[in-house]
Amino acid sequence: MKRLAALSLANRSMLRNPLRTVFMMLGVTVGIAALIAMSTVGESTRQETMRQFKNMVGTYDVINIEPGASATRGMPSLTTVPPTLKFADSKALTEQVDGIVAVAEVQNAFDLDAKYRDKSTAVALYGISANWLEMHSYFIDFGSVLTDEDVATVARVAVIGPDVRDALFPGEDPLGKQIRIGNVPFQVKGVLVTRGAGPGGSSLDSIVFIPVSTASKRLFNRDYLTTITVQLADPLNPEPVADAITAVLRERHGIVPPGEDDFSLGSPLAAAEQVADVDSTLTRVLTGVSIIATVIGGTVIMSLMLIAVSERRREIGVRRAVGATRNDIMLQFLVEAAAVAFLGGLVGVLLGLGGGVLATVQQNMPPALHWSSIVWAVALSVGVGLLFGLQPAWKAANTDPIEALRG
Repeated sequence: MKRLAALSLANRSMLRNPLRTVFMMLGVTVGIAALIAMSTVGESTRQETMRQFKNMVGTYDVINIEPGASATRGMPSLTTVPPTLKFADSKALTEQVDGIVAVAEVQNAFDLDAKYRDKSTAVALYGISANWLEMHSYFIDFGSVLTDEDVATVARVAVIGPDVRDALFPGEDPLGKQIRIGNVPFQVKGVLVTRGAGPGGSSLDSIVFIPVSTASKRLFNRDYLTTITVQLADPLNPEPVADAITAVLRERHGIVPPGEDDFSLGSPLAAAEQVADVDSTLTRVLTGVSIIATVIGGTVIMSLMLIAVSERRREIGVRRAVGATRNDIMLQFLVEAAAVAFLGGLVGVLLGLGGGVLATVQQNMPPALHWSSIVWAVALSVGVGLLFGLQPAWKAANTDPIEALRG
């Protein structure tokens, strides 16, 4: 009952002094609004980054093996990697390592020109094994995929991305037509479903896929790979497979301790989380600033309530005279501080959600409401109110009732 009475008195006091109440709420409102907005934008950015990264890599249940003692900067290409990863390595992994669903081979190069008649466009070219497209969730819009027979017969066929189709065949059906890459003709047998943009904003559709055997023997004349992709039977437990891959490749490459590996293993999921963590770090910094703003709002509550205690000495004296204890007075002012902060927090949540949703929509990202952040923000606002209401409440509770009534 005492708590209900304290809440009623706090409500009456806030309504009696609306301007002071608004000023006490303002600091908390600004801090909580910024906190919620940052949380909403940060979560939306993280989800969008992960979505775009998955759009680029296709799947997370794989291990990518690349040549070189450490991970190559950027996407691996025949012009940037050492010739240490061979076709025979891929076959050995298939035969000797348990826990593998499939092994895919890649030779790739970037900024090559694909030509059709008088038209030309720069493409990323991937020579792939037949299972690579399915493994990475690439889907055919129309036409057909590359097959094991295409790889076995070193066929000069290609599957192209939508950007390549639009650049070389505007208003035409590209199926069956020949494009030239490096003066080698390739017959278009399929067009991919669009994948949009990657994390950096660049298009993922300016791409051409050809059989890896054709890339190796008829286009690049190189017998090494840029990537071997291993699909895992148990993606939640990749370490045993990674250890087995390392052991097989070290033995095949004649590497003995303390020699370093001439290959590197990477996980798309780990890479995606690193990319997303960059945005998360910035969000955490801005969240810290928002919390500081909320704490500053708490100091405003404390300052204005200290002034209010001086102005309401007679009220305090009357309440003490009719039987209110020091604890009753302290509870009244604590509840008032918490109620003001709580209302400021609620208004801040609404403003923060609106601002966060508006910001994400302007950036063409789907809004992501982080409900735990909302609960945490409201709890923070109440906590700030209670913390910074202690000093005014203590001062009010220790006011001499006789002196208060004389004043």
